Amino acid sequence: MTPPRAAASSPVPRVLRTAVSGPRQEASVPPAIVLDNVVARFGELRALYLPRLEVRPGERLFVLGHSGSGKTTLARLIKGRLAPAAGRLRVLGQDPADPAQRRALARRVAMIDQEFHLVPRLRVVDNVLHGCLGRVPAWRSLVGLYPAAEWRRAESILDEVGLGGLGERRVDTLSGGQRQRAAIARALMQQADVILADEPVSNLDPELAEDALELLVGCVARRGVTLIVNLHQPELAKRFASRLVGLADGELVFDGPPEAFTAEDAQRVYRSGRPARSSDDQLAPGARAAAALQGLRLAHG
Repeated sequence: MTPPRAAASSPVPRVLRTAVSGPRQEASVPPAIVLDNVVARFGELRALYLPRLEVRPGERLFVLGHSGSGKTTLARLIKGRLAPAAGRLRVLGQDPADPAQRRALARRVAMIDQEFHLVPRLRVVDNVLHGCLGRVPAWRSLVGLYPAAEWRRAESILDEVGLGGLGERRVDTLSGGQRQRAAIARALMQQADVILADEPVSNLDPELAEDALELLVGCVARRGVTLIVNLHQPELAKRFASRLVGLADGELVFDGPPEAFTAEDAQRVYRSGRPARSSDDQLAPGARAAAALQGLRLAHG
């Protein structure tokens, strides 16, 4: 059933191009994420409509699209920060819009926000340890008495992301690239089954952006974690993704392997039919940070 559309300014529905990829996982393996006729709205604006999208465990799905195409809205739906207006959404078999399921599920889904949302005045290791808040009693985090095993895990992850020896530094003394690595380390510390990264390299120069994505993808691959990355840069996405999805004006216009993504596909993805805005585009910078921090609180109870 076609969902209702907002006003006459909505574009003509776009044609989805799907490209056949390599062998799929066995049907007996349930998808990590399922969206079925999902609609997201902000007032009268229909920000996203996905008739069907499945993400398999261990996939590296990169989502391409211009600002306001629905990328951030999709990530917020999966994380449980936004409830769909219609349709069915399941993440790891659970409904993230259900308050009874959201808290436990949020601990299994980590998110690296565009602005990182590290605590500047705290040490790097303290920020990384925030990733274990979902499995550590609140009183321990308040006084900094994390279990020894969590300290060892944090130190190991800092080494893994190239920040070994910098754990005692305050975050506000780090470079942009180092802050990105600290944000990745915090997400890895969460030991999530799904990691979402919303424009994780938009604030980095091209060389650092490539290094950061290589690091993120390598860390995720070693853990067999499902990765979903929102990105503007098709060439970077084609290098690191196992599958690409293209969004335009809140609709799915491409779904397939990176090698099948053509210049014509890029034109369809990046040629907008209307000045659509995602939820985060509608918020002032301070409100965006507040919304993300509220999501962090929901994630860790």
